[in-house]
Amino acid sequence: MNILLVYGSTEGQTRKIAEFCAERLGAAGHVVDLRDSRRRMVDLELSAFDMVILAGSVHQKTHQESLANFTIAHRKALKSVPTLLISVSLAIAFENGEAEARGYTDSFAEYVGFEPTGVVLVAGALKFDEYDYYMNQIVEHVVLENRGEIEGDREFTDWDKLGDALDSFVTGNR
Repeated sequence: MNILLVYGSTEGQTRKIAEFCAERLGAAGHVVDLRDSRRRMVDLELSAFDMVILAGSVHQKTHQESLANFTIAHRKALKSVPTLLISVSLAIAFENGEAEARGYTDSFAEYVGFEPTGVVLVAGALKFDEYDYYMNQIVEHVVLENRGEIEGDREFTDWDKLGDALDSFVTGNR
């Protein structure tokens, strides 16, 4: 299968997730074209792909503008192939966070005017060592709210769960 994987990443965790997916799919015998949604894709022919995976992280309750722009620009072609949205957020990492995380994907689908075939909710990461004071305060008081104290960098991504969801989607949409 020829698979296009387009990602939007702000702090690097979604890029890491996209690379993991590309490697896993490649090991299973698929051909994967991995693209950063911030880059120009003048040579892209969506008709050459059997499946499309969109991966984006949520910041300030929305996915990357570049991923939304890509989806809007190619929405007609995306409707003709199985499409998986991998939504990376901290909400899903915490108890009772699924509804919030689903709300982000619903908002994305409404905004871009496209409903993906499948959605996978993936927990992201906190990279306190890379944040400035202002960003640390936002994460601590807005993002984490009363979800517990977390000190230092922490990766919440469940790689096994992600791999299983990816395998299931690809197998179910051959």
